[in-house]
Amino acid sequence: MRLELKKITKSYKDKEVLKEISVTMGTGVYGLLGPNGAGKTTMIRIIADVLRSDKGQIFYNEKDIYTIGDEYRAKIGYLPQDINFYSDFTGRDYLEYSASLKGMDKSLVKKRIEELAYNVGLQDDLDRYCLTYSGGMRRRLGIAQALIDNPEILILDEPTSGLDPFERIKFRNIISAYSKDRLVLLSTHIVSDVEYIAAQIMMMEYGVIQHTHTREDYIKMTEGYVWLIEMSTEQLVEYQKKAVISNVITKRNYMEVRVIDELKPNDNSIQVTPNLEDVYLYIFKYLPEKLRR
Repeated sequence: MRLELKKITKSYKDKEVLKEISVTMGTGVYGLLGPNGAGKTTMIRIIADVLRSDKGQIFYNEKDIYTIGDEYRAKIGYLPQDINFYSDFTGRDYLEYSASLKGMDKSLVKKRIEELAYNVGLQDDLDRYCLTYSGGMRRRLGIAQALIDNPEILILDEPTSGLDPFERIKFRNIISAYSKDRLVLLSTHIVSDVEYIAAQIMMMEYGVIQHTHTREDYIKMTEGYVWLIEMSTEQLVEYQKKAVISNVITKRNYMEVRVIDELKPNDNSIQVTPNLEDVYLYIFKYLPEKLRR
């Protein structure tokens, strides 16, 4: 299975939010990572065919998606950033309604709903009203909706937004389990959402995909650029004004500060192994600040 974007461009009034995006994806998890306002949701909505691009083409297995229309949309499972529920819908009602919209055979729907509810941990809550669900339960119901007709392409926009750490981990595990035989595109600004489950990670800013690499390749980009420095709270207040800091840990008598810098910050700095969050800050914060110096 192959999904290819060729020079996708989109503008709102006089602002160009996507600038000739070209990328090719196959089976597996793809992360779309970038700050808020980078253009991720616009790109996601165009791939899901709920928004049209101004220029460019998208090909599913070498067929233009706008030409094959319903054939392509039938392959899509889509979880938007915001999910709305009818006030009188239970979880079961919502999934039955979603199945009917996708034209599923009624004889298969009940079994499919029970299967998905079990897999996302909602088997005991299907007959509760959706509006009584927690944020994590709503997101899990949303992923069940997106998977209801076993789509080949699963598109998720900020799927863990508002979830606590436990729910976020549970959600990632669900996505990882369902990614074996399909393309999963996960858009987020939360690095940990994609660090360990995405085969390829696209870094996006200002409507442009700046980089596309594996996690391991990203780590190599910043090897030798991540440091630990010990300093007092008073020193940190001044130091953070000029440095790119990825983490601070309070020790008994000092602060342990994790810093991104291509040069050794001082003689007491200790070089450490980068993680993807360090890479994210290097690309989106350190490099732009370096250009302004």
